[in-house]
Amino acid sequence: MPDFCAGDVLDSITFVIDGVAVAATPGESILAACQRLGAKLQTVCKGRGICGACRVDVAPEFLDLLPPPEKNEARLLNYLSPGVTTHRLGCQIKLDETLDGLRLRAVPLTVRT
Repeated sequence: MPDFCAGDVLDSITFVIDGVAVAATPGESILAACQRLGAKLQTVCKGRGICGACRVDVAPEFLDLLPPPEKNEARLLNYLSPGVTTHRLGCQIKLDETLDGLRLRAVPLTVRT
């Protein structure tokens, strides 16, 4: 039987969404971790970044730790939340150790006409 230490296979990143702590694996998206653990975060496009249902509001102190949104994500966010700089798509945020402790709030899905 192999010996494991805390830094081996069991590494995880914890983030908090709507007050619920979620443990995720490095490289996992916010959406995938929420779905795996049953935390509330919606999706219509199954994580392809085209519906905006998994939109989250990122705590301001974590914004600089995230890479900038890619062109399609930025376009969708600008359409859904014009002028709001703290919103991101949960399916597009891949977790790593720099995001341990990340705080988020799910943005309710709204239909824009």
